[in-house]
Amino acid sequence: MAKVSIGVPVYNVAEYLPQCLDSILNQTFQDFEVILVDDGSTDNSFKICQEYVAKDSRFRLIHQKNKGIAGVRNTIIKNVKTEYIAWVDSDDWIEENYLKLLVDTQEKTDADMVTMGHKVYQDGTVYIANYAERFGKYQNSEGAIPAKYMIEDLIRFNLMLPAYWGGIDRTSIYKGVFCKEGYNHEDISSRHKLYLRANKIIAIPDMLYVYRVRSGSMSNGGIHTFEKAKEVLSTFIMTYREIIYLAELANLHVDMYYEAMFDKMNVNEWYAWGLNDEDKDTLGKYIEDCKEKINKFRIQKN
Repeated sequence: MAKVSIGVPVYNVAEYLPQCLDSILNQTFQDFEVILVDDGSTDNSFKICQEYVAKDSRFRLIHQKNKGIAGVRNTIIKNVKTEYIAWVDSDDWIEENYLKLLVDTQEKTDADMVTMGHKVYQDGTVYIANYAERFGKYQNSEGAIPAKYMIEDLIRFNLMLPAYWGGIDRTSIYKGVFCKEGYNHEDISSRHKLYLRANKIIAIPDMLYVYRVRSGSMSNGGIHTFEKAKEVLSTFIMTYREIIYLAELANLHVDMYYEAMFDKMNVNEWYAWGLNDEDKDTLGKYIEDCKEKINKFRIQKN
């Protein structure tokens, strides 16, 4: 049995998929299997997956009716048999020492989760950040980051860590954890549960994962109406409140999470991009109303 399963969600990414899968094949660490789940693609993505399965026995392919990204991740989780799991989104790619560095770090530290920084590729340009400085504010002497800061980062993005992709996890911490299907931003809505289960989370500043920003996606300017922005914001609020609830159960100080949530509730966030001035004003009033209701709930609990 392989040591690591690499989960690759696939949906209408024929243009980018070969680069992604070739980058996996070219890894210096080779003790892996790849679980491809095609979510009812209508382009040539499924055919491309079949070609890779035919030429390498480590590739497994599952085809399903469209369930959305959460449904794909759930299918992958159900089919993982290895000790560790990593994720690579099918329009991204990884550099050749990516898996080796993650596995070596895990073996050296016995961490349940190892994550690293990432590069951003957009319109032919690669953007990088100083992850050594960013991580250093939160790491202890062995490079571990306490779960409370990882959870805060899901809201505030101080660490700028990825969600599922960009690291390696011990598969056992996934037991009983699934993504909510039909739910926006499933990364945030379930990742915090894994953080709370992990005994040790190690973050390394290397940037061997390349995240591709595609023009026209929802998170890059695709929201143009108040109703759509309201829908996305409402999903975030529901997710944040779930995070806060679980943080309370873990006896973590939750004030930082409320403040982080309020920081993300403003008309300058990405979910308000593309709105006209009238819709921005309407969204601003909706946000203030939400903050008032949340504060009342917060005061009542205290």
